[in-house]
Amino acid sequence: MAKTGNTAENHPDRILKLDPKIGLPLDIEGSILPCDADGIAIVGSRKPSLYGIKLAGKAAEAAVKGGKTVISGLARGIDTESHRAALKFGGRTIAVLGTGINVIYPEENVGLAEEIRQNGALISQFPPDTPPIGRNFPIRNETVAKMCGSLVLVQAAAKSGSLITARLALEYGKKVFVCPGEIGDPLFEGSYGFLKKYRKNRNLKILSDFDMLSENGGYSDLNSELFSAGRSEKHPEISGGKPFLKEKKELQLDGTEKIVYNIIKSNPSGIDFDTLTVLSGIGAAELPTVLLTLILEGAVSELSGKIYKPSEAAL
Repeated sequence: MAKTGNTAENHPDRILKLDPKIGLPLDIEGSILPCDADGIAIVGSRKPSLYGIKLAGKAAEAAVKGGKTVISGLARGIDTESHRAALKFGGRTIAVLGTGINVIYPEENVGLAEEIRQNGALISQFPPDTPPIGRNFPIRNETVAKMCGSLVLVQAAAKSGSLITARLALEYGKKVFVCPGEIGDPLFEGSYGFLKKYRKNRNLKILSDFDMLSENGGYSDLNSELFSAGRSEKHPEISGGKPFLKEKKELQLDGTEKIVYNIIKSNPSGIDFDTLTVLSGIGAAELPTVLLTLILEGAVSELSGKIYKPSEAAL
């Protein structure tokens, strides 16, 4: 683990030529590199839907494939999924903490934080041992907005703290992309309110295609080996393109995943979460993780109202 401390030569203000500057000393564990300039911040709800989690993962995947560093705040939900997806696809990621550098919050992200140290950096502007205090997180959000070159607002309810980060990013002249959700979905109420309030800002865009997260509209040579020819990265929920699915022969599911998938497959018109819990015998606490795996594998689609049906390409 590399620890750079708060020395001026290792500060993001200098290495990344930030504008505006953070302007404060930082504790840093890991490494800040020139390639982190113009990173993409991915933010959103601490209690997202499976669809929101999927969007965060796909946004992070697209960022990494475009040679971009993923920046977020290590919070539960969208932040956590963004960091994990960036690491999964071999990219760099930076976590801006709302606590002291030696206090990982939430505690379940201790292992994730160690991975981030090895493949990016943890940074904090708070003294060591600072606990998670509510008033510190908006301050953290300001640093996220300054660190990034652009920002993706994945899923935000009406009072989501991620709206602060998105607003500040716009004020700092950064591009802000808002992921669309179902109209009337309370989990996207803040997102649509943000679009309405700042609709005249030229830097505000609806994320209609994940390629928008790459300046050249495609993927850099840096990570081109990760993709096989002919695979589309368009997502029907957003861009209207064909879904990115593994071929059926590549679909590898464990016991519980097979049980859930077979139940959903036998109900092609859709099955609700509660019924799926009863039929599968899998608890309501464990089932969301199984469903997320199936969604990310491209085997299952989630509709509004927690309705699940087999993806067309998987039938």
